[in-house]
Amino acid sequence: MNVVMRRICAVAVLLAGVSLGLWIVYGDPFGWRGGLRLLRFGLGLASMGLITASAWLMFPGGREDDEGPAAASTARDPAPPPGPLDV
Repeated sequence: MNVVMRRICAVAVLLAGVSLGLWIVYGDPFGWRGGLRLLRFGLGLASMGLITASAWLMFPGGREDDEGPAAASTARDPAPPPGPLDV
């Protein structure tokens, strides 16, 4: 998929997730009782899923998709580099 098209889709999905989340927080479902509370919970999870999916669409690559010799050597080495507290 083209990078520009992925980012346009990511923005659309992000706006849908944020608008669904805002509707759940400030809109009509706040007064739902009984079994509809579970539906409200599911819609909240769907909103978080849409926001996460938009991040995946915007930045699809992982560590193994990085190009360059430095990235390739760290992908093969499972040990983390030494930190400032390692003695």
